[in-house]
Amino acid sequence: MKHKVQTISEEIAKRLAALRGIEAIALAETFGEEVSDPYFLFSLDVYYRAGLPKPAEREALFDDSGAFESSSVADKDRFFLEGLPVRIEYKSVARIDEILGDFEGNLGVFRQTGTYMLNRIASAEVLVKNGPWIDEVRSNLNALPERFWALITSASEAAMEHSLSDLAAAVARDDAYFFLVSAAGFVKSLCGALFAVNRRFEPSGRVLAERILGLPRLPEGFAARFESFLGDDAEFPPQRKREVAELLARSVLHMA
Repeated sequence: MKHKVQTISEEIAKRLAALRGIEAIALAETFGEEVSDPYFLFSLDVYYRAGLPKPAEREALFDDSGAFESSSVADKDRFFLEGLPVRIEYKSVARIDEILGDFEGNLGVFRQTGTYMLNRIASAEVLVKNGPWIDEVRSNLNALPERFWALITSASEAAMEHSLSDLAAAVARDDAYFFLVSAAGFVKSLCGALFAVNRRFEPSGRVLAERILGLPRLPEGFAARFESFLGDDAEFPPQRKREVAELLARSVLHMA
């Protein structure tokens, strides 16, 4: 199965490499050892310098694919190849250089997506490389200044406290919808803070709950509280989950 995955990955990269201005193509995790895994997909990042070709030109590279779609709001394509899901994100080298050259001025990017973007650059398998850029960026990511981590930690903690306040308000109003929205924001920012404290980039949400428990620095009792908050147990109604969230937030804030 690994051979098939590698073969298909290389074929996708080979076709994408025909586009003009390509600097590098990288394969992120496929999320699962077997293609039958619901999380399995080919996720590739295409780093480009020139103007991005139109969706029709990109689709022409995969005329044997099924259900080809291009996002109308982002530079992304998705389709099926040999019956397997493929997602491709096109990323401007200039924009990434701008973000990495001015963390504070581009902090909003990390507020939206955390550090997952940097995780993909640092850990993906490079399939195509047309210059030194990807290696240079990876080298820089291995030596980020403490100021960067301080900014990410602070932003994540602020978002965590904001979501915790919303969660408490939702419990007081018995608002099931806003409780779920607030709980999602709380978990996302809580995890972002812990990965930042550990000087690690955040992984995909598909594996985050598993990998956060493997971080070298965690608050005492974190695993049990985290699992209780995530679980769907009648013994943990929203009021109890609010209490657990407060304990989680307090323990993380004490780590920074």
